[in-house]
Amino acid sequence: MSTPIIVLIIFLAVALALAALGCLIRDLTCSRRASRASTPAGSGRPIRLRRVPRPSADPAKGGPVASFDRWFDRMVRETGMGMTPTEAMLLLVLCGTVLAAGMFLWDEQPLTATIGMLVGMAAALAYLIVRRIRHVRLLQEQLPTALDMLARGLRAGQSLDEALNLVGQRSPQPLAREFRYCAHQLAMGLSMPAVMRSLVERVRLFDVRIFTTTLSVHRQTGGNVAKVLERLASVVRDRLSYRRQLRATTGAGRLSAILIAMIGPLLFVYLFCFQPHYLQAMLDASLGRTLLLVAVLLELTGLVWTARLLKPTY
Repeated sequence: MSTPIIVLIIFLAVALALAALGCLIRDLTCSRRASRASTPAGSGRPIRLRRVPRPSADPAKGGPVASFDRWFDRMVRETGMGMTPTEAMLLLVLCGTVLAAGMFLWDEQPLTATIGMLVGMAAALAYLIVRRIRHVRLLQEQLPTALDMLARGLRAGQSLDEALNLVGQRSPQPLAREFRYCAHQLAMGLSMPAVMRSLVERVRLFDVRIFTTTLSVHRQTGGNVAKVLERLASVVRDRLSYRRQLRATTGAGRLSAILIAMIGPLLFVYLFCFQPHYLQAMLDASLGRTLLLVAVLLELTGLVWTARLLKPTY
């Protein structure tokens, strides 16, 4: 590869990285300014409600690309980082571009840069998925305490709107933000079923779905909703205890599966970086490529199977 082409590729990689970094800083700055304008816990200033896009009525509409877009948008919102899907995509492009530029400068091969681009974007996407899992798990762990607080407020003589506002002010983050959002939606005049549907779209938990159904039915028919909320909080605590016990029981199996799954990729990276002639000999032969493809498919199948076995059904 000639020197002008190398210089041009490096210039384009650096320019894209700087552009992505600038756009990310700009969007994060705008998000922080918008969040400062919103109401912190216990403050009397009005909150600025953000518009949450409603999911499509037909999940299959638009094909696989539209399905991936909807999944990515929902995943970014559920991370709790306050990022927009555009900011998240810029973060993925930035990580991929930086790693691709570093790999290209190290090996000066377009294939290496392409692999670095894919690995960098995959690593950033994996980070967002882990943040989403932790955020959803934290919401579920905070839900029983919030339900008890809501039930105590109702028994103390508060209305349902006042109890929701109290939970939004006194609960820990990030669950307090969701209840405070519901309280301000009710203050704006939205009906209870509409507010509960919005909560279900933002927090996709089975327990939250039961909770929203309970409040919607109570607003229409009445009843002792405080007692129902206390029972629901007890059920959620029992489910959390069951899940913790399941994770403790299957900890050794999960660790073994992770270690076994990491052996293959780590060996591939070692051969790619330090013994490229062995890897090149395998890729040049048709049997080697076939065996590599079969190994990747079998490992992915084993990981999916193990994850399904260790995932609680309820």
